[in-house]
This record gives sequence, C-alpha cells and structure tokens, in this order.
Amino acid sequence: MKILLLLLLPLITVPVIISHSSVLNIYYNGTVEAELSGNVNQFVLIGHNITNLKVIGAKYNLSGNILYLTPTTTNTTVFIYYNAILPKGVIQINEHYNATINVYLPLNSSISYISPQPYSFNIIGNNYNITFINTNNVILLYTFSSHISTTQNEIELPIIIGGLIGSDAALITLILFLLRRKSVEIKEEEESVDFVPEVLDERDTIVLEAIKMGTNTLAEIVRQTGLPKSTAYRRVKKLVKLGYIEEIREEGKIRYVVKSDKK
Repeated sequence: MKILLLLLLPLITVPVIISHSSVLNIYYNGTVEAELSGNVNQFVLIGHNITNLKVIGAKYNLSGNILYLTPTTTNTTVFIYYNAILPKGVIQINEHYNATINVYLPLNSSISYISPQPYSFNIIGNNYNITFINTNNVILLYTFSSHISTTQNEIELPIIIGGLIGSDAALITLILFLLRRKSVEIKEEEESVDFVPEVLDERDTIVLEAIKMGTNTLAEIVRQTGLPKSTAYRRVKKLVKLGYIEEIREEGKIRYVVKSDKK
C-alpha cells in the first residue's frame, strides 16, 4: 500500500475551484442545504419525514416530495434548509437542474458504490467531502466501520483521490476499489445474515445497482462490488426470491437481469 501511495503522489494536482449557480449540501445525518439560482422553480426533497423546512427567497407549494418555487423577485437566489431521514447507507439525488453537489460522510464510513465520477474527495474536519459538479443525478452507497481511523497511511487515500479526480478515470476506479477493500474487510465467515422479506440492506442495494448497470454474471458482480463470492451469491439469490431480478440460463451459463417492472 505504501508503494502504491508513493507512485501516485506525483500525480496529485491542486483542485480547481469551479463556481456553479446552484449548490446542494447533503449530510449523512439528514441535514440538507440548498442554494438555488438561475430561475430554478422545482426542488426534489431528498429523504422522507421532512422537518424544520425553511425556504428563503421564494414562495412554495409542496406536492409529494417536490417543492414548486415562485421567487419573490427576479433573479433571486433561493435558500432551502431542512432535516430528513435518509435511507440507511444510501444517498441519492435526482433534481431537474445541474448543480454542484457536496455529500458529507463521517470518517468511519466506507464507500462501496458511487456514480457519477466525483470531482473531488477530501477530508474536512470529521467528514469526507465528496463533490460532484454540473450534475443532477448522484447515487452513493456506503457502510459504517466499527471505528474511526486517524493514522496517516489510512487518511492518505482519500486525499490522493481528491488530487486525481478528473485526470484518470481508470486509476480512480482502482483506488476506490482498494479503499473499499481496505476499509470494509468483510470476511466470508462473518457473513451470517437472516434475511428479512421485502427489506433490502446496503449489500443488497449494492448488488442490485451493479446489475442495473449491466453487470450480469456472478463473477462480474463480485468484481464490481468487491463482495466475497459467497456473500454476492446469497444477495443475488435474495434479489431473485424477492422479484427484483430474474435468473436466465442460456447454453449452460447463468446471467441476471433486472425485471422490467423493477427498472
């Protein structure tokens, strides 16, 4: 690991600060802050059980999980603040406009899936700050580790990722994979899960998202998710049983696809 870090250090670049009209800040604990400009008239609320909703600079109507905004004056910047309950281990944003999106996770978390490719990945205080720019759709899956690591070697990886973002997608994927494997360290003998019908946990979601992306064999799922083979197999069988995916056998080979009504 030290050798890998030394080889990557020369590639570190200074992040470029890019300004965008709208900014979203999403914290793992459910705090959401939004600064909207550029005549944005809709905002999709992230999470559920919304509390402490405050909208500054616009009148609004709430329908379902969508805020319909009417700015009080022309070219007014609209500020939105609220607290919500987020799905366990999942942060998903799907807005109607492009923005800079900042996601904040605690240092004892480990990312198992992220899309699209983030612009930067840094440590700020006790949080990881993952930044996406000029996008409206983000999904991030994570788990919590049992302790917060503060040793120098274990903190260097996110910092290096922050320097590499935007320069080499293949290398970034490799580093994220190493970070995931180093942080999670799941042993097959520790994997003993009593599945609850109709309830998907973090690993189920990771496997399902991988299959949605076109990863359709068990070997590919293991490679994409970093899960042990036995764990991935059990999760696939659970998803088949619950009707999220179907198992297709062709010419002695087995592949998995998302059912059309679950896409």
